[in-house]
Amino acid sequence: MEGDMLLQWSIYIILFAVLVVFTAGRSSEMANWRFYGTVLCLAMLLVLNILWQRWEQSRGKRAPYELLGQWVFLIASSALLLAAVWMGELYDAIFLFFMLCIQAAIVLGVWPGGLIFCLVNMAAWLAVFRALGADNASTLSFALSLGAGILFVLFLSVLLQRYSEQTQRAEGLLKELEAANAHLEAAREKEKELAIVEERMRLARDIHDGLGHHLTVLSIQLQAADKLVERNPQAAAEAIHQSRAEAQAALEEVRRSVGMMRQLPAESQPLQAMLSNLVRSFTEGTGLDSRFEYSGEPVELSPFAQQTLFRAVQESLTNVQKHGEGVKNIRVRLEYTAEAVHLAVSDDGQMPDAASTGQAGYGLKGLQERIDQLGGEFCCGPGLSGGFQVDVCIPLREVTRDPGPAG
Repeated sequence: MEGDMLLQWSIYIILFAVLVVFTAGRSSEMANWRFYGTVLCLAMLLVLNILWQRWEQSRGKRAPYELLGQWVFLIASSALLLAAVWMGELYDAIFLFFMLCIQAAIVLGVWPGGLIFCLVNMAAWLAVFRALGADNASTLSFALSLGAGILFVLFLSVLLQRYSEQTQRAEGLLKELEAANAHLEAAREKEKELAIVEERMRLARDIHDGLGHHLTVLSIQLQAADKLVERNPQAAAEAIHQSRAEAQAALEEVRRSVGMMRQLPAESQPLQAMLSNLVRSFTEGTGLDSRFEYSGEPVELSPFAQQTLFRAVQESLTNVQKHGEGVKNIRVRLEYTAEAVHLAVSDDGQMPDAASTGQAGYGLKGLQERIDQLGGEFCCGPGLSGGFQVDVCIPLREVTRDPGPAG
């Protein structure tokens, strides 16, 4: 569309320049009817092009008459130009002929409409040239010039048309890419919001299962102490002592939850570095012998997959600290293979009882949902050498693409 506008404005300038030059260089020997007739034809040709441009801008409303309008415009332009050449004897105005040929190629297409119009128009120009007194040799030379010019113009028009099509296709692909990018950004934002909601749910479950339990026991013990303080001071003192123990346990639960919240993964680090730091921090905080190992060739994981695996280790270590009995050694293993990434967290303690397993299961259930989104497998239960073990396996075709960030 911009190319068509540029061509149309070029035609305006050329016609106006020809009109000015012809008017300023009028020969005293030229008859008035020839002079004014030439000026009138050139002026009408300029006006016709202006009207054509306006018609082009609104032709969507006249789609059934589009082809007819194109032929009427080209034939009228050719007739006016030939009349101006004949009356004004514009021997050097051959560039106006090629200008009209370019318009025909653009409006009608190169084949067959553009070629037919150019050949018919060429025959009309040769007839006018002959009528102006040209001999056979001059007519033949002029015909060869017109023919060569037509071939060049049509070839150039094909190239411009191909370029225009490629440009439009590229613009279409760019718009599709922008739309896909906008959709991806919306998906990222939605995933981020879902991750925030999921993290809040996990924190709510931790508070309910941990801190809520201790506060409930503390409330019951304080109520019992209040009733026994006068008639059985020793029993009241024992209830107060238990209340202090529960308050201390609740405080430890709060510190543990805050500590885990602060241990957020750094997306700029590789997964193995993040897990190594997490295990080292856990060892320093609990005194348990924790080791981290990894094998295979590391791959660049998506932020969602990376944080899911980080949360799996984080949740497993939290469960060991909260529910593990007799745990002395903890082992975290990360393995990259050609098809998948494997993660295992195991300890050598005793299997948790039913109550502990039920409480820990809320966090593990959240991990199960995340891993399902990545098309992976998740299982937990007794280890091969005793204790408790968590296993995660996610296909590489899933973890190397990014469905969106997660908190």
